[in-house]
Amino acid sequence: MEELFAKAVAARFFTDLSSAVVGGGDIVHVPNVYTNTFSVQTHGTQGAEITTDSPAQTDVTLTVDTHDYVAFIIGDKDMAQLATQYNYNTVYTKKAAGTLRIALEDALLGLWSGLATNVIGDTATVLADAEIRQGINALEAANFDTLDGETAFFFHPYTFWVQLGAVTKYYDQSARGPLSAAGFVSTGEMGPAMPTTGLKGTIYGIPAYVTSRVISGLQTYRNLLANKQAFGFACADLKAGNGMEQGRVRAQSNYELRNLGYLTVVDMLFGVVELRDAAAVVLNGSSTFIGS
Repeated sequence: MEELFAKAVAARFFTDLSSAVVGGGDIVHVPNVYTNTFSVQTHGTQGAEITTDSPAQTDVTLTVDTHDYVAFIIGDKDMAQLATQYNYNTVYTKKAAGTLRIALEDALLGLWSGLATNVIGDTATVLADAEIRQGINALEAANFDTLDGETAFFFHPYTFWVQLGAVTKYYDQSARGPLSAAGFVSTGEMGPAMPTTGLKGTIYGIPAYVTSRVISGLQTYRNLLANKQAFGFACADLKAGNGMEQGRVRAQSNYELRNLGYLTVVDMLFGVVELRDAAAVVLNGSSTFIGS
């Protein structure tokens, strides 16, 4: 059967700047208005000259320069013997496209390493409710509205099921309400899930996504609580061999006589960038310690 790919949760969530490169180009300039600090003045003397601030004219640069591809050849023998019952090329092309989507996910979630403003926990931390609340506090103290649908958690399955799954208030009936409420494993206090997008529900009203693409390093999962403004990405629309628009993920196939088979190349051109450091929180959780 076909390989099951991790949900592309990050690319669905963070700021998509692809429209800026529809007509070509490889660099996107994103104005960074958040570096400005304005001051309130009092006009005490009528007719006096006003005092002005000097906004910083800076921007964040996103470069679309990562060209990833997957290539494979299906020989005549396999095509002749199996193609009537199993469309090799279609299945493998879909698999290759899924692999490229994972590459974009890894690039986006890998931007955690540049975050410096809000970092909670370390290698020995067993992620629990205290860290969750600290993360929410960090964003709300920076004036982010965490309940506007623009902020979400991104957990590794180990962190979510093994560590957060041990937090009593997330599953205990007395903390949940009526007996009709389902437990933590299905919906629980976290509300309805949406399996096709990796959404497991909400924690304190904030969507919680679970994906195996959350970065692991030094025995630590780099879980995130992030606003959409934290990261950005752009995918260029590639053209097929006939010059027609193909879309973000391009698939091209051609029969190669020297290989006695069909060569298929699936590729994608993209770039990622951190847009706003204070808009995300790194929630470090040990990849070896188990919640009690």
